[in-house]
Amino acid sequence: MCSQFSVVSGPARGRGRWESASDVLESSVDLAAELQRIYESEINVRIGWFWDCGIEVRLGDDINGFLAEEFVPSIGEVLPWLQEAIARFYPDSTYAKTLDPELRERAARRLFTPPRTGAMAICPHCGAPNASMMDELIAFVCRHCGAPVEVKPPKVQ
Repeated sequence: MCSQFSVVSGPARGRGRWESASDVLESSVDLAAELQRIYESEINVRIGWFWDCGIEVRLGDDINGFLAEEFVPSIGEVLPWLQEAIARFYPDSTYAKTLDPELRERAARRLFTPPRTGAMAICPHCGAPNASMMDELIAFVCRHCGAPVEVKPPKVQ
């Protein structure tokens, strides 16, 4: 991860270009307000980019693991992805309850990309979330209870 999210840029409201400085400010404020609401709902996200690779958006964190990730081509697609991911994985959160019912229904049907690394693994002994830093999780020691856990490979359909 080379950069943390700090700049808002891109077309305002899908018009393909900024109409005026007030559009830039309004879109920046909208995004900032939504990110603040997500933060206040205690939902962890990561947004970053490496030039020319798209913008990486992840739901979760390094300690508890990530639930989903996506590379989007523009800043304007970050918030819609986050809203659908939050509605899908945290439907009872304060933030998700404020989202449009149509968006919540769409999110329930959407398939999300699981994280390549940092996926969440739940300890069967104590229920604590653990993060996997490997592409494939074979076994882990729970960071909460210390129990060793062997992970069975998923069945291929």
